[in-house]
Amino acid sequence: MRKKFFQLILFALVLMTASTVAAKESPEQLRAKLDDMSQQVLSRMYQKYPSSERAIRNVYAYCTISASSVKWGFWGDDRGRGVAVNNETGQRIYVKMKEVSLGVNFGAKEYDLLFVIGNKEAWDKFISGNIKFGTEASVQASDGVNGDTFSDATIVANGVWVYQLDKKGLAFELSLKGAKISPYKNLN
Repeated sequence: MRKKFFQLILFALVLMTASTVAAKESPEQLRAKLDDMSQQVLSRMYQKYPSSERAIRNVYAYCTISASSVKWGFWGDDRGRGVAVNNETGQRIYVKMKEVSLGVNFGAKEYDLLFVIGNKEAWDKFISGNIKFGTEASVQASDGVNGDTFSDATIVANGVWVYQLDKKGLAFELSLKGAKISPYKNLN
């Protein structure tokens, strides 16, 4: 048990160090890295959630985020970055995510998020940084417009659903969460 505890601490330190190193990249390098990461997230999501591929083709916009979290005691911190793509206009917005949680938290993990954005109003809120959400469980979500159903997606805001795929790590959480997604000023 003690060995696992130290492995989790080491994993958390590696995650924090990796985010510090990434901050030294040029804007062009970071955009290329985020575009590549976005394609990897989509590939993993399509394998795990086949319905996500159809959802991406048929919605107004989507956003991929690769994130990591560190949970300790009553506090949890998640950070991620990714790309939001408007299917109607082709616009690409590079985004960052910050999530905090309060409650019983322990562990560290890496995970992918795929946000499905159903309409222009939701897109405008999403890319402006005015989207804030908590966690709400749902087995299925309907866009209420086209009659599409996003199996395995969770409703996170009006007109926005999310698929989540844990990549590695272990975290125990019994907490309240709040998250915010906002655009990178130096990348857009």
